[in-house]
Amino acid sequence: MARSRKQYRLVPGQHPGYFHLPDGSATVYLNPVERTLYTLFLKHPEGILANALPLYRQDLRTLYSHESVYDNKRLMEDTMASLCDESHTVFYSTVSRIKKKFITALGTRKAAPYLIKRDKTGLYKTRATL
Repeated sequence: MARSRKQYRLVPGQHPGYFHLPDGSATVYLNPVERTLYTLFLKHPEGILANALPLYRQDLRTLYSHESVYDNKRLMEDTMASLCDESHTVFYSTVSRIKKKFITALGTRKAAPYLIKRDKTGLYKTRATL
């Protein structure tokens, strides 16, 4: 008999950028870029390779257009281009900031399933769901 995977649900807040645990025990705020990237990983539980991030640029643009308070298309495009840059510097730092915010809000042990982590195959993923 296969074991079912435990669900680690998040509830989007009433105000942009906030995620809540269903039991109401914690709230995490992510800025628009962080929320865009995190939402991408929530939509792709199978995981994404860092090198494949440019393949998701249109998804990122769409997500960011809903998260950003700016209407400047050029600024939005530049922001997503830096996130998808082949150096991965902005990607890694954004993942790191997300990790820090979840650990600060939940503690190390409780935050673990909500973090974006790289697995043995190089895929970045989270066990969290909406």
